[in-house]
Amino acid sequence: MIWIDKNGALEKEFILNSFSEIILKLQVLALIADKLNHHPDFTVKDYNKIIFHLKTHDQGNSVTEKDIQLSKEIDNLFK
Repeated sequence: MIWIDKNGALEKEFILNSFSEIILKLQVLALIADKLNHHPDFTVKDYNKIIFHLKTHDQGNSVTEKDIQLSKEIDNLFK
């Protein structure tokens, strides 16, 4: 699945094996996001789905290069 444009943000859903797996991956993502100084919005659904919504809040809530870079990091981590 690819990232889609939804209401001016990049969005993608990942289905993992468990809630614990989501939390473990989010812990790693937190370190990456802090390093990039760019933090994603996300929603956890059911016990094994996470949906990311990426846009740059301080750039008029638009998609920027920061979002593209973070989406690649998320893809690598959540594949």
